[in-house]
Amino acid sequence: MKRFVIITILLLLVASVETFSLQRYLIPCEGKLLLLSRDSLLAQVGVKEKTGRNDGRKVESYLRSVGLVKGNPYCAAGQYWCFYSSATVLEMTNKSIPIYRTGSTVTMFNEAMKIGQKSNPYPIIDDLMFWRRPNEWRGHVERIIEVKKAGWVVTVGFNTSSGDKGSQYDGGGVYLRKRNIHHFLGRMVVRGFIGFKTV
Repeated sequence: MKRFVIITILLLLVASVETFSLQRYLIPCEGKLLLLSRDSLLAQVGVKEKTGRNDGRKVESYLRSVGLVKGNPYCAAGQYWCFYSSATVLEMTNKSIPIYRTGSTVTMFNEAMKIGQKSNPYPIIDDLMFWRRPNEWRGHVERIIEVKKAGWVVTVGFNTSSGDKGSQYDGGGVYLRKRNIHHFLGRMVVRGFIGFKTV
């Protein structure tokens, strides 16, 4: 019992440190591209994997947009695909896509840190919210579509589950989720946000 209490206290301390070190970076984005990418995002809600192995027609199209094949995690690829498909509809080049082309949430956030303008770490609609597992190259990303009180947000996540049971970062489809910026996601903590400055 004593060991459990000590581990719980340590986890709470880690969560507090991570929460206070949240970062947010603003990246320029064409206003029409941002709006259409949100429509594209919402249209994906309800997509499910074919066999539960990161596969299926839509899932594989998300992965192809970042140069990956079926079987790979697609939470970041799905977010990129929303901008990619919208840029195609708007006849804009891939250079107009504000986020880095990758299937890695860690790389996507790191690239935003290089080019983005640091901003107040308070989430707003259309922000990408990133989690990470401390000291590991693993993470998750979802896009915020509604901001509520006390750190709660509504998001759309790819490669997540539809409820509290099942993997939150390696689930079977695309779902609306209610998250809190101060809470763990499995063993991951919120790293920060990529926001978009419309131009």
